[in-house]
Amino acid sequence: MSTLLIFGAIIIIVIIIAATKGSSNSKSLANLPLEERLGTELDDIKPITEKLENALPETYVKHIKQRVLKEYPKWADHEFEWAFYELKRYFLINSLFKSVPMFSDKVDTVWHEMLMFTKEYEQFAKNFYDDYLHHSPNMEEQPLPNERAFFDWVFISLFKPSENTIKIWGPFLQSPLSDEVLADFENLSDEKLLSKYFRNNSQWTDVQIMLINKLKYEIKSAHQFKRQNQLPAINSNKEWLSQTAIGAAIFFSIYESEDYLGHMSSYLPQEWTKQAYASTTSCSGFACSSNHNHHDSNDGGGSGSSSDSGSSCGSGCGSS
Repeated sequence: MSTLLIFGAIIIIVIIIAATKGSSNSKSLANLPLEERLGTELDDIKPITEKLENALPETYVKHIKQRVLKEYPKWADHEFEWAFYELKRYFLINSLFKSVPMFSDKVDTVWHEMLMFTKEYEQFAKNFYDDYLHHSPNMEEQPLPNERAFFDWVFISLFKPSENTIKIWGPFLQSPLSDEVLADFENLSDEKLLSKYFRNNSQWTDVQIMLINKLKYEIKSAHQFKRQNQLPAINSNKEWLSQTAIGAAIFFSIYESEDYLGHMSSYLPQEWTKQAYASTTSCSGFACSSNHNHHDSNDGGGSGSSSDSGSSCGSGCGSS
């Protein structure tokens, strides 16, 4: 009798695992069109988006999609397209910073399947980064509020979040920037900030300096609001909502960090606070462990593994 119970329990566990894999935390994404240039309005980003697209051959992308939809049959075509779109945004951020945490299970799923084509992935990384971009899961699955806050600031500074973006990455600007990040960007020179947070890549130094100047300006503006005994203005113009929210996030990170979210509620677009995919956190980038395994991809159809273990995020994450 006990043997039958154990066997029955095993069957139930297998069914649950299969259902979980099929859905991959699936929450319906809207079938919305993808914006050109990864949804950025910054002219300085255009050369990076072009290099990224050129580093991803059409046949490689086709193989990735086929593999993902085979492994996760409950995904619709447009769900893959959106997850891959957000993965490309993530890759772009990695071209600028030393190490970038991954905050989306759905995006990480596509990345993991992308890694199965080992030779093609290595060629992509070489063409885009002139280096190997490591994938290192966080085995403890701990939340990283400081790192997430810095990631959100970078993401919104570069891209315009959409309805699907929120569903994939989760709500933005839910935690204050850390004291360390704020102090560093207020006080350190550009050279020291580039060394501590940014990937050593002179090709995109102009974009890195632009981001440094942006955060320095936002910190300075927050101090000016405080001296004038004012709060950041709430802008009802939809086109400016994200940048208005960023300015408020900097202000309340500095002056109201203990009740940050309570103060931010008036500045956050409603869709930014909706429930999204549950996600764990992993680290990736050039500040992670350099060890990775090589497996032949059998002309792009093989199923190898090429991920790191036991590494942690570097300072590029904005860690405290």
